[in-house]
Amino acid sequence: MGLKVFLIVIAMVNPSETESFDYYVSQLRTQYESVGAKPVRYPINHTLLGGESPDFIMIVEFPDAAAVQKLFSSEAYKKLVPYREKGFKELKVYLSTEE
Repeated sequence: MGLKVFLIVIAMVNPSETESFDYYVSQLRTQYESVGAKPVRYPINHTLLGGESPDFIMIVEFPDAAAVQKLFSSEAYKKLVPYREKGFKELKVYLSTEE
């Protein structure tokens, strides 16, 4: 097994597409479970510096890079992409590894 990989998500939900957002999130939970990923979501309560606040930041721990690849290349995830595109006003996703 390789190094753990962390997916860091900074998200702003599209308020006019909450149904798409809710569907995407509910289906993504199953996808995370299928590859052994562990998500932790942090709502943003207050901005200290900077512009518009995201709605939440989420950190997802994957057991290794292969698990990330498996999730994002799966047909099940590809079917969720249109819901992701509608459900978020802005979405930034980064990858990191443990040191």
